[in-house]
Amino acid sequence: MAFINEYIPEEDLEKYNFAELNKRRKKDGGTSDDWTIDREADIWLRHFYTESDHTEPDGGYTGVTAWDFYWKGALMFLEVKSLGLEGGGIGQHCGMRKKLISINIPPNLENQRLQILKDLEAAFTAHKDAGVLSQSSSFSFSLVIEEDK
Repeated sequence: MAFINEYIPEEDLEKYNFAELNKRRKKDGGTSDDWTIDREADIWLRHFYTESDHTEPDGGYTGVTAWDFYWKGALMFLEVKSLGLEGGGIGQHCGMRKKLISINIPPNLENQRLQILKDLEAAFTAHKDAGVLSQSSSFSFSLVIEEDK
């Protein structure tokens, strides 16, 4: 797979009906106009919102972000929590860890859960620390997944 970060082309905004996607209720913040996409595999990842409470000190950033994840015809919604960021910046290595809080995998795709999560981790790795705006020289990523008990 070859994920790339790019601004979403006008024809894809229409193809995937982003006008409707963007009308969904957000906890805070705006949606991104860029994505991480592997066109051959028919997979993309887009930041939907960042959770925060502006009544709290420093904007109340909780570390939780919500994403749209399109996987081979199925649109999923997921939330992750940042577990840490090391380094980053112009020309520097950046390392990031996120914990998967939730993902709504359709019942008919549950038998492909492991591949979906593997592809999700690959998309986040390609997204780096800031998608099209990333200026890190290299990047490492780890997605923490806790199985249901």
